[in-house]
Amino acid sequence: MKLNKKTKKKIIKLLFFLIIIFIIFMIYKFFSNSSETFMLNINKDTLMKERSNGYEKLMKDFNKIFPDRNRNSGGPQFFKHIVDMNLDKRNFELYNSFYCGVSGSPVDPKRIEVSDNVIVKDLKGNDIYGKYYRCCSPCLCDIMKYAKVDKYNAHLSDGVHIYDVLTIDDPCCNKDNIPDSVSSFKCNNNKTLNGIYSNNGKLIFALFYNTKIASNNDKKSINNIVKKCSKRNNTEPDNLQGGMGDIFVKLSLACKDKIDNFIVSTQNHNSLKNIYGKPLQKCKQNFNDKNIGSWDNSGYCSEKDGGVHQICFKVTDNTSNFSTETGQSDWSKNRVGNNHCMCLGAWALYKAKNNGDDNELVCDSIPDMSLSTDYVKNWNKWNGNELPNQIIKGVDSLVKQCYNKNKNDYLKNKYDILRESYDNWQSII
Repeated sequence: MKLNKKTKKKIIKLLFFLIIIFIIFMIYKFFSNSSETFMLNINKDTLMKERSNGYEKLMKDFNKIFPDRNRNSGGPQFFKHIVDMNLDKRNFELYNSFYCGVSGSPVDPKRIEVSDNVIVKDLKGNDIYGKYYRCCSPCLCDIMKYAKVDKYNAHLSDGVHIYDVLTIDDPCCNKDNIPDSVSSFKCNNNKTLNGIYSNNGKLIFALFYNTKIASNNDKKSINNIVKKCSKRNNTEPDNLQGGMGDIFVKLSLACKDKIDNFIVSTQNHNSLKNIYGKPLQKCKQNFNDKNIGSWDNSGYCSEKDGGVHQICFKVTDNTSNFSTETGQSDWSKNRVGNNHCMCLGAWALYKAKNNGDDNELVCDSIPDMSLSTDYVKNWNKWNGNELPNQIIKGVDSLVKQCYNKNKNDYLKNKYDILRESYDNWQSII
């Protein structure tokens, strides 16, 4: 059967249309299963009945989430419970709008004006614009000053979805500084058991909705909030008088010596152990403005300020090339004569390339957390320059150097537990 030109054109248009539909479908499948996706617009995309039913279901679990019914600053516990519910993407986003991460207060969807757009910095210092569900306005001030945005890969019933989340340092790293009015945190080995951690090891207390890098217009749009928060955010934490947010502020600072110029707690670094099981020692030796090295405010490579730079490394003429050898600029040349807290990913790549003199480490200043399974798994991949099995090479190099300096049973046990739980590789001891 011979087709005329008009029929051929129709068939071609139809095929072209079907191809476009197929491409759109494949793009949707890809992003819905393994990448950052568009978030649910709760007010527009859900009916009040659906929101109310979801809220009532979550509130029925209130006593499970908070056995003593004290939900003060219980955002991390709400988030953990919702993750454990194994919801799909739609309900995961919906349920996380039913509480205020700062106060732990339930947020009934029948209330009006339960969310605001704010700007919170991420771990790299970028201004992230997004929507936050809250109980009262001081909470907005507190997240802008005391929280950080990080990524979280949520393994949901319909795939893996990447979200921006609001985080703080884990207060269980110094549980003695957790305010007495907070009782929902279950601490063990300086970690919150009933909490979820972001991709960089920060404790998540809330989902951050519809996020993007803040534009100038976004910054202008929150001028009123910034003005209202000015007095609160310039007040010493101990002098705050604004309700539940005051508790959250102290909780978020449980592991810090100070923020800005305000002393907020006495940080007990003696509670942190090094890889020998002894009190962690300072990595920073020369205290001056020019000596920069990724340590915490007191000069320790600790979990206190983010948990990524754990390896105390001596920068000498022999090791001054470590930044370029790990795919960075040549900034390490300016560190000669000083120590530096570096991440396991950089250290492992450096040693996998057979660099260094095998005397690079200040072992007394390396926290025992650097040999934890969770920390090591975070550095399977680093900056795209990874070599096969570099993490094993990095851990083995660390342990060999430090064990040769001090044949210590604590270090050996940490190493053996890590090997067995991670990949059961052969011991170098």
